[in-house]
Order: sequence, then structure tokens, then C-alpha cells
Amino acid sequence: MPRKKRSNAWIWIAFLIFMVAMGSGYLVFKFRNQIERTMGDFTRKAPPFTEALKFEHVFSNNPEGILGIDVSEYQGKIDFAGLQLQIQNRRIDFVFIRATMGKDGIDSRFKQYWEGFRPLPVKRGAYHYYRPNENSTLQAQNFIQTAQLNSGDMIPVLDIEKHSTIQSKDKLREGLKNWLKIVEAHYGLKPMIYTGDRFFWDVLHDHGFDEYPIWVANYNQIVEPETEDWTIWQFSEKGSLPGIGEKIDLNVLVGGKNRLNELLIQ
Repeated sequence: MPRKKRSNAWIWIAFLIFMVAMGSGYLVFKFRNQIERTMGDFTRKAPPFTEALKFEHVFSNNPEGILGIDVSEYQGKIDFAGLQLQIQNRRIDFVFIRATMGKDGIDSRFKQYWEGFRPLPVKRGAYHYYRPNENSTLQAQNFIQTAQLNSGDMIPVLDIEKHSTIQSKDKLREGLKNWLKIVEAHYGLKPMIYTGDRFFWDVLHDHGFDEYPIWVANYNQIVEPETEDWTIWQFSEKGSLPGIGEKIDLNVLVGGKNRLNELLIQ
């Protein structure tokens, strides 16, 4: 008798499993389209945030923003006759050109670019790439001797991106301030500082550098830089222009034409 009861129990269990399976199959069949749509919402890949969409996003958030580019010898030979100074129906209004690197480096294309952009309807500026292990006074002198900036040109720029491997952060800050002081005394105005978002917070913030105009690099897709009160945001390193064979950096300057004019040497 116990063996028969167990047999009957197994029959009922199998029957219940069968009914549940049939019911589940019916529900899946009946609501399959809804289930597919719901699952698709979780599994569907988001469309790629292309450079074109990023460009549109940046300027929709900064409708008065002014577009600019920066170049160095890495861009190679520029076809100035065929250069198109426009991206997505937005005019390019300024260009920064690397002039010097460290205490004795000179960008091999600086003079060529400087003269090539001269007749074009853009404001020109020059920047110095700071080498944190080299003497700051010699670096400032290298820039001053190479970049002959005049009225109408954009203010000089100090590009600092890397930590020193031979000195502390405090010593690095002293060198940066020394460079800024020498260049400011020569041109009679405060230079601009170019740096990365994280480097600004790690090294420069709250150490006397916030008083300088800040040009910050951050290539994230949606959120604006963490750096506060930035003047220029380098938002992409993948821009392209007819006339330049290599990718270029793209920048947005906030504040409109008035702010652009404030960044010119008088």
C-alpha cells in the first residue's frame, strides 16, 4: 500500500508540472510580442555617441560657444589654400599653435603654421608644452624668444599635463608659477593654463592657479568638465578638416565674442 500511494503521488506531481508548463507556454505565446519589447529595452545596445553627436551636444549646451582648434607638428603639412574653417555649419574662430616644448624644443611646424594662418579670418595663439623635469626659467625664455606675439593675437598658453618624476608637487607648482610670472611680465597680461581635468584637481586647484583662465581637456561624451569656471573646453581629439590630413583637437570657448576679445593681446 505505501508503494501504491507513492506511485499515485508521483502521477499527480507529473500532472501538475505538465499543467504549469502548458500554462506558461500559453502565456509566453500570448504575450510574446510584449515580452520581446520589454527584454529588448534591457538588452538593446545604446546607439554610439558619434563625434557628430558630441559636437552637437557641446554646442547645444553652449549656444554662444565659439569653436576653435589647436595644432602642432603632429598635424603634418597643412593645405592652407584648401583649408575649410567650418565644422557642421559652425565657423572656426581661433587656433592655437604649439610653439615650444621644454627649455629648448621648438615645434618644427610653428613658423609655417603661424604664417599660414596669418591671412585667414581666425585669431591665432601660441602655447608652450611644459616639461616638468626641466628648468622653468629656461622654458619661459624659450617661449618668449620663439613666439613673437603682438596686438590682436591670443594670450600665451602654458600647457601642463604631466607630473614630475624628480621633484614634488610643491616644487612643480613653484616652477609653473615662475614660468607664468616671467611670461606675464613680458607680455603684460596673465597667460592661460591648459591642462587635463584630473590634473587640475590633483595639482593646480586651490594653489594660486585658479586666477588664470583655464583651458581644460576632457573627452568624455556627455558631462562637461569637472574643473570649475573653465574658459575653454577641449572636448574632442578626433576632429577633421579638409586641408589637414590628421585628426585635430576641437575646443569650445564660452562667453561669446566679448570673451574672445578679452583673451586677445591689446
